[in-house]
Amino acid sequence: MKKICNLIVIFTVSWLTAPAYASDPCASVLCLYGKAVGQGGGSECRSAEKDFFNILKKKKGSIRWSKTFDARKAFLNQCSTADPAAISKIMSKFGRVRG
Repeated sequence: MKKICNLIVIFTVSWLTAPAYASDPCASVLCLYGKAVGQGGGSECRSAEKDFFNILKKKKGSIRWSKTFDARKAFLNQCSTADPAAISKIMSKFGRVRG
């Protein structure tokens, strides 16, 4: 009986738990490239842009822009289908700015 109750609890908890979605670097590349060339992605791109601009490397409360640049570039490079020229354009425009 105890095993059945435990199984019911486990299934209930797993069913009610909301899935955690990881940020998608390909969506960020797509949206930020559109923004870099002058075509905004609208509300669909807010979360992808936020994922990129939330990458900040700090030390003692100060943003370390060179480390932030490297971390943002590494994030975008996780998208294997992204054109390296597009990533370079994104990084030159948005790599060292706050979103």
